[in-house]
Parts: sequence; C-alpha cells; structure tokens
Amino acid sequence: ASLGTFPPYFSRLSKVNRLGPAEPGPVVLPGLSVAEVQRLRRQGAEVVDVRPVADYSAGHVPRSLSIALRPVFATWLGWLVADPSTPLIIVRNPDQDTAEILWQTRKVGYDRVVGELAGGLVSWTGHGQPTTRTPIVETATLEPAALVDVRQRAEYAAGHVPGAAHVELGDVESHDLPDGPLVVMCGHGERAASAASLLERSGRHDISVLAAGPQDWADATGHEIEVTA
Repeated sequence: ASLGTFPPYFSRLSKVNRLGPAEPGPVVLPGLSVAEVQRLRRQGAEVVDVRPVADYSAGHVPRSLSIALRPVFATWLGWLVADPSTPLIIVRNPDQDTAEILWQTRKVGYDRVVGELAGGLVSWTGHGQPTTRTPIVETATLEPAALVDVRQRAEYAAGHVPGAAHVELGDVESHDLPDGPLVVMCGHGERAASAASLLERSGRHDISVLAAGPQDWADATGHEIEVTA
C-alpha cells in the first residue's frame, strides 16, 4: 500500500515463490548475429538495451527498450515487459556482467533470455544497420513547458520542476501526451531513457532526455523546485 502504483509482476510473483522457480539455466548469454536478432524480433522477441543512459542516447537499435543495468533493473524489467514469457535479447557494453543481468531477470521470473547481440552495437552498425539517437538536454537550457516527469507520484509531489507534467513511467504507453517536442526526466536519467524508448517505439521522434533530477535543475538555474501535497 505504501508504494502507490507497483509493477505487474508483483501480482504473480507470490505464486512463483510458492511453487519455486524454474530450473536455472547456465549463466551465459549466447551470442546472436545481427540476422538472428532480426529473425527473433520478427517472432516477438524484445531487445533490451542495458547500457548506461549516455551510451543509449548516443545510438541504439531502433525500437529497443532502454533499462539501464543497476540494482533496480529487475523491477523495471518486470514493470515494462508485461509478459514474462517474452523472449529477451540483451544489448550491453563489454564491461557489463552477464551473470548480473541473468540474476536480475531470473529473480522476477523472466527466464527466456535467448541471448545477446554478439559484438554489441558495434556489430549492429558494422553490418550496416541503422541506429536511433535520443538527445540529452542540459539542465540550464531546459524548457519546463515541454517537460514530462516520469517518477512515482510521491517523488513528484516531494519536489519537481515548475510546469512539468507528471506521468509515471509505468503509464507512459497508455497516456496521451501532447504533440510536439518533449523532454522526459526522472531523478537521474535512467527512467527517463526508458520512457523515451517507449515513446520512440510508439512512433515519436521528438523526444529528449534530461539526465538529471529536479534538484540538479534548481542548482543549475537558481530557481526553486515546486512541492505539492
């Protein structure tokens, strides 16, 4: 009750915990060629980009879902990929731990990680495939009227940029957002990048990310953040 909204996997994980998890597979991510990734996507696989926001922003596989690898990766995977049977393809940087990725996916019941893009984004572009770029906006040049804050309701109420609209990340796909360029923000940028990736998949190409939080904006501009009840 204290969470407000919560990930869909909360509703089914208690049953998984009672019955016990599936037999864990090996802690490896099979390498997939560009052609294999394309084939699996046509069959319904989801590409999940776990790289940091700056790397995702600079270029990513079109229509991939950005969920940066960090301690709450599993939570947002379970929130944004509704069906745990969805085959997952990972895009990562070479220094990101495959064991950590698989541990986090499996602990919330996502057992169908079919592999990773072999060679990462370098391989994708090396095979002549297009990428999408999501610009990062600086706090000092932010236009609040075009801003959407995707944090949880309690976070937004505790302090937000004046004029920022509020749509929780879990509701972004089902919420009607205004036409025209939009900047999405959260506390540090990871959830904002996830929101941007969802909006890009829906056909929006006018989305930017503020990789900073409300207090960062206040510090950069000298303005006060707004608190609501």
